Amino acid sequence: MKTTFKKLMAVLLAVTMAMSLFAINASALFDWEDDMFFGSETVRDNIWYSLDGETMTATVTGYDIDDEGASLAPAEVVIPATVENEGETYTVTEIGFFAFAECSTVEKITLPETIVCINDYAFSAAGHLETVIIPETNEFEYFGTYVFDGTPAMNYFAENSADGAVILGKNVLLAYLGNEKSYTVPEEITIIADYCFFMSGVEEVILNENIEEIREFTFASCRNLKEITVPDSVLYIGEGAFSNCTSLEKVNLGDCLEAIGIKAFEGTKIKEIYIGEMMYDAAGAFAGCNTLEKITCHEDSMYYMDGETLCVHVEFVDEDGTVWIDEDYIEYFMITSDATSYTVPEDISWIGNYAFYNCKQLESVTLTTPTVIGSYAFAHCEFDSFDFDKVSGVSMCAFRSCKNITSANLSNAGFIDDSAFENCTSLAEVTFGDELVYIGSRAFANTAIKTVDIGGDLNEVSEGAFANCPELTRANFNDGVWYICTAVFTNCPKLERVYIAESVEYIEEGAFDGCKNATFEIIKYSYGYDYAEDNDLNYEIVGKVSFFTRVAKFFTNLFYTLFGWLMF
Repeated sequence: MKTTFKKLMAVLLAVTMAMSLFAINASALFDWEDDMFFGSETVRDNIWYSLDGETMTATVTGYDIDDEGASLAPAEVVIPATVENEGETYTVTEIGFFAFAECSTVEKITLPETIVCINDYAFSAAGHLETVIIPETNEFEYFGTYVFDGTPAMNYFAENSADGAVILGKNVLLAYLGNEKSYTVPEEITIIADYCFFMSGVEEVILNENIEEIREFTFASCRNLKEITVPDSVLYIGEGAFSNCTSLEKVNLGDCLEAIGIKAFEGTKIKEIYIGEMMYDAAGAFAGCNTLEKITCHEDSMYYMDGETLCVHVEFVDEDGTVWIDEDYIEYFMITSDATSYTVPEDISWIGNYAFYNCKQLESVTLTTPTVIGSYAFAHCEFDSFDFDKVSGVSMCAFRSCKNITSANLSNAGFIDDSAFENCTSLAEVTFGDELVYIGSRAFANTAIKTVDIGGDLNEVSEGAFANCPELTRANFNDGVWYICTAVFTNCPKLERVYIAESVEYIEEGAFDGCKNATFEIIKYSYGYDYAEDNDLNYEIVGKVSFFTRVAKFFTNLFYTLFGWLMF
C-alpha cells in the first residue's frame, strides 16, 4: 500500500508541475495595463506628484531615494503652484500623508498659495526641516495631525509668531506659546491643531463659532484651565482633549456636539456634564473622570441615565422598515458610586469601551443576558466575581490587569481579542467553548493559567496569546484550530505537553520558541507532523491521517494550483 501510494503521488506531482507551467503561461496571455490600479504620477526635482485627471489637481506624495534608501530631495524645496504632464496642467492643492516623513535632506520648504490640504504626518521626523514658508493667503480645508512632529520647524514658527500664537495661512492655529492667562481664538481661525495648548498656563480660552472640532490632546495638561465653553459649532472633541487639566471644574458642551473621544476629560475635576440631542458616540469619553457625579441627557438624545449608569439606545431601521439594530448598551458607570456590586439590566447586550474602567470599588458584576464586553470595559477593576458564562465576546484589553480574577468560564464567547486578560495574574482556570473563532495577541499573557484546551470553530491563535504563563503545563489545539501564530508560548517554563490536531494547517515560524522541553502529541502525515520534523521538536505520534484523507487533500491542492488563478 505504501509503495503504491508513493508511486501515485509521484505521477500526480509530475502532472501538477506540467499543469502549473501551463497555468503560469496562460496568465501571461492577459495584457495587464501598468496603471490599471494606480493613478498617473509625475516627478519634478526628485519630488513626486500624484495627478487627478478629473479635478486636474496634484498631490505631493513623496521624494526620490537612491539604491541605499537615502533621500534625493534637495535641501531647499519649492513646491510649484502647478505641474505639467503630457500637455496638461494640474494645480497643486495637497501635501499627502507622510509625503516628506523621515526626509533627511530637506531643510527648507516653500508651499504655494494653492495648497488647501496638508495631511497627517506630512513632514514628521524630517529631522533637518527648519524653515517652512506658507503664504498668509492660504485657507486650509484640512490640516492633519502630527504634521511637523519630530522637526525643528516649530522653532521657526515660534520665532515668527504674534503674541505666542502660531498661525499658519489664514485659518490654522498650530500652537499657542504665549504667557497670557486668557486667550481669545481669532474669528478667522477654523482649525485648531492637536496639542495646540498642550501644557499651556492659560486659565481661560474663548473659542469662536467657526471651529468645528477640538482635536486630540488640544488642551491636555493645561493645569490652570478652570472652565471652558464649547460653542455649538463644535461637532467633535478628540481623545484626551482635556486630559490632566487638573483645575478644570466646569465644561459647557454645545447642543450640536456629536462625538467625544476616549478619555477626553480624564484627570479633570468636573462633576457634571450635559449630553445634547445630537450625540451619537461617547464611548470611553468619561473614563478616568473620578469626580463626575451627574450626567444630564437631552430628552431626545439616544443617551439616557439608568440610575448611576449612562446608557445608549442604538436603533437602525432600513428604508423598507426592517429593524437591523434595536439594542441598548452601557456607556459609562460613575465610579463615584458607593455600590460594591452591579447587576447589568436584561435589555443590555453590550458593555461599552471603558464603561467600568478602573472602577475599584466593585466586588462583583452580574450579567443577565448574553453580553459583548467592550475594549477596556473592566480594565484595572478589582472584583473577584463575574458571570463570564454569559459573555458572548471579549474585546481588546477588556479585563486587563484585573488581578483578583481566578477563573473564567468563556464557553459562550465567540471571540477573545488582544490582551483581553493580560496581566490577570491570579487567573488560573479558563474554559473555552466550541463557538470560539479567535484568540487575540497576548490575550492571556502573564496569567496563572495551568491548562489550555481549545478547539471547535477556532480559526486563529494569535501571537503571544499565552506568553509569560509560568504555571502552564499543557496545551491542546483540538479539531477546529487552523492557524497558530508566532511566540504563542514564549516564556512558559513548565509547559510539558502540546497536542496539535489534524485540522491545524499553518504554524508560524517561532510559534513554539522556548518550548524545547515540551513533548508534542501529533498526527502523522498532518501539517503538525511536518512542522515538528522540520523544527526538531520532541514529539509522539498519537494518530495518523487516513490514506483517503491524504488523497482528497492532495487533489484539493492540485485543483487550486491548476485553477485557483481563475478565481481572481
